[in-house]
Amino acid sequence: MAKKIKRNLDIIIAIGVGLALVMVAMIGIHEKVAPVDYVSAATTSVITVSATVGQTIELNVSTTAMVFGTLSSGSVNATTNDFSIKTNAANGYTLTIKDLGDTVLGGLLGTTTEHLIISTTTSPLTAGTEGYGAQGTTTTGGMSIYSPYNVVGDSVGQLATTSQNFASSSTATAFDQGTLTLKATIHATSTPADTYYDTITLTLTGSF
Repeated sequence: MAKKIKRNLDIIIAIGVGLALVMVAMIGIHEKVAPVDYVSAATTSVITVSATVGQTIELNVSTTAMVFGTLSSGSVNATTNDFSIKTNAANGYTLTIKDLGDTVLGGLLGTTTEHLIISTTTSPLTAGTEGYGAQGTTTTGGMSIYSPYNVVGDSVGQLATTSQNFASSSTATAFDQGTLTLKATIHATSTPADTYYDTITLTLTGSF
């Protein structure tokens, strides 16, 4: 019985010593293994965004046929044409005016006689004396009318067969409005009976 107890004690001691050795080994391993340092990682992406705004420029006229009717030597004859402008040009626009005339001089040309009622800058036109020209007005604060067309009454600016500055603005606009007025006078006897015609070309250019 005593031998059996002794044997059991030896086993217990052996187990205890073994456990102690295992614990010592584990402690040693723990001390030798460096702790893991968790470092956060990040990355970025740069995204570019682009878009395009198209150019907008519009010129509208109230009529494409300006009619004097029968010219009278006893009065200053007139015909008008309203025009409007729309553009997103940041620096505004320029409107030019060009006359056909007889291709050399601006004026009203007789279809048969080829007599030319010559356009000149006149202040003012006088009934009974040949004359022809244009004036411009505007009801819009952003639009300016160029000289010699920025006149009133029966005064007119000369129409030429080359493009002349007529109106302009320095900013974009949703709606600028103006009026082109043509005025003509004839002589009672020296202006031949005929049908007279002319062609006016308005050209709008945006300053984008």
